[in-house]
Amino acid sequence: MYNFLYKYISPIFGYIMLFFYGIVNGFNGSYGIAIILFTIFARLVMLPSTLTQQKGMAKQQRLAPKLRRIQERYAGDQKKIQEETQNLYAREGYNPMSAGCVPLLIQMPFIIGLFGVLYNPLRYAIGLDGATSEAFVKIFSQMVTDNIVSVSSKVDRYYPLYIIQHFDKVVSYIGSKGITTVSSEAISKVQAFVDADRFSFLGLELGVTPKFKEFNKYWIVPIVSGLTSLLTSVITQQQQKKTNPAASKAPGSGCMMFMMPLMSLYFTFLFPTGIGIYWITSNIFAALQSVLMKKLISPQKSIAKLMIKETVERRSRENSVKRIAEK
Repeated sequence: MYNFLYKYISPIFGYIMLFFYGIVNGFNGSYGIAIILFTIFARLVMLPSTLTQQKGMAKQQRLAPKLRRIQERYAGDQKKIQEETQNLYAREGYNPMSAGCVPLLIQMPFIIGLFGVLYNPLRYAIGLDGATSEAFVKIFSQMVTDNIVSVSSKVDRYYPLYIIQHFDKVVSYIGSKGITTVSSEAISKVQAFVDADRFSFLGLELGVTPKFKEFNKYWIVPIVSGLTSLLTSVITQQQQKKTNPAASKAPGSGCMMFMMPLMSLYFTFLFPTGIGIYWITSNIFAALQSVLMKKLISPQKSIAKLMIKETVERRSRENSVKRIAEK
């Protein structure tokens, strides 16, 4: 699944990134700004799933008293509790996944697609065609074999990032070997990108991965990512306390509040800084979205609308049964 998404989704997102970078480049902006715009675009695309999650949470709160009654009635019989809970969900047309993991799973293709985009700035930032990009990678691979450059990873997909970082050596190597597989026009495009320092953001190279054992300025990305994720978790927890106090006091709720920030902190030490920029922007967007949705679509209003809808549907079913009985 990962390879499929990486291979087929990345080019689609790559063209989207090229579009955003084209806008940013017109104002002499960084590729990092294009990542921020892409993140906002991705979050807006996922907004319908977020609204579905919000409705699912409202439904969950609506069913909470019934679930408590089931647990009280069949206390000690876990099998019966699970059976009655499933029956309740079936009668109410409720899917617990709608308030849980599905929105997070929907976000994964965007993250995996963005990996592919960030790992190949030759194609998705500079706009070189696939054949030219591959030619540069083959040249750099030979440079690694010849010990002309030293890299921390010999995985091919990282090479476009290293090419940007060591482009002066790449140009010298091409000239010394008389290589003709890349045109002078392609070299000029990459050189202009490197000279303009487009693949950096706030002094951070977007292709560099923060190292846990090496404290430097790149640590700021995981730290900010963890803090912004914590902010989102705190806002969500505070809203839950107001709308569903019982759930907020449940065992493990405090643990869950810190789970995502720790994951956010950990994962941004594994991937290039550009992914961290995506993560931070996504966290900030999520926090603002939670506040706005609380004001515009409050859980209380959602529950009230849900109750009205359920009443209408129940009466409609009752009327249908009466009509059938009269016949």
